[in-house]
Amino acid sequence: MIFPCRSAKRFSMIPSSPFREGVKAAIPIWIAYISTSFALGISAKAYGLSPGEILLMSALVFASPAQFAALEPLASGKPALQILLITFLINLRFLVMSAAIAPYFGRVRRAALLFSSHLISISTFIIPYVHFQKEPRKQVRADGIEEWGRSNFHYFLGLAATCFSVWVVGTGFGYWAALYVPPGLEEGLKFMLPGYFACILTVELKRKTALLIGMASFLLAVPGALLNAEWGWLVTALFIGTVGWGIEQWIQRGPR
Repeated sequence: MIFPCRSAKRFSMIPSSPFREGVKAAIPIWIAYISTSFALGISAKAYGLSPGEILLMSALVFASPAQFAALEPLASGKPALQILLITFLINLRFLVMSAAIAPYFGRVRRAALLFSSHLISISTFIIPYVHFQKEPRKQVRADGIEEWGRSNFHYFLGLAATCFSVWVVGTGFGYWAALYVPPGLEEGLKFMLPGYFACILTVELKRKTALLIGMASFLLAVPGALLNAEWGWLVTALFIGTVGWGIEQWIQRGPR
């Protein structure tokens, strides 16, 4: 039986097998996202954001480090340029990730690539990237490049789109749960943000360079903020980060 062209197009829109494989691969990420997004929603309520504001932030930013980092500056009335700059620097890594994964999508339209780039996060990048490397492009026949790229793209969409949905919904549920927290505990919820970054920092404090950067940050953060209440903390962070990166590069080169 031969289907008309319109029917063929309609059937081609049905999620493909790679899409379903991507959804299955996303399940472990959902578990991690549920807890983190829930904590983000609770923290947003503690810092005075409205439900619409935090849901819009989760939908537009989709990056937990940048969102957590923006909560305190937003609540304290920091200049918008400061917040945009710090979140831009935190999310700059996604530019490299997007450039690394794009070749695996073959000849997928640019509009679709532009849309999918918003769904890039550390988790939604690593798993598809490792999966795609199992079948390098050079092993695909020239006449199968388009189908290979489309299959990879569907896999990525199945994983990334569902993770994005879980993140936004989890943020909303976290905010809803915070509405039922007794008023006296709201101040305690603000410690979730420092605790979140403290856990990340502890994992990194294995090498001497990371320990040195941590100590420098501890000693210079307060003086920097006192010198300039609006820009001091950000300039200090950029300075320490740049110096730390320089030291790391110097150590890696070693003696010549």
